[in-house]
Amino acid sequence: MVTMEELPVGAGKAMGTMITAPGGEGHPNMIQVQCDKGYLMCGYLNLEAAEKFGDAAVLVGGADFSAVLANPIKGMTTAAASLGVKEGMTGAEAAEALNG
Repeated sequence: MVTMEELPVGAGKAMGTMITAPGGEGHPNMIQVQCDKGYLMCGYLNLEAAEKFGDAAVLVGGADFSAVLANPIKGMTTAAASLGVKEGMTGAEAAEALNG
């Protein structure tokens, strides 16, 4: 099942997309949150590939949209760092930087 939801991020918004347990029952959800200038992604997606393509991408874990926004980020691409994403930010803080 695919769920799309508009998410409040600071003064702006982002679009969350979640594929429920793509590997079957007991597997995690695949989550991506699209911001104006980049995106948050779960561990299913590849940070190295995002770097190769020059994407402003941030890796963050969580089982749903609220967890992805609340959890600390786990990594980022060079392009995301150039937009102000920093180690120690939450997903929501990183999304706000990617909307800037």
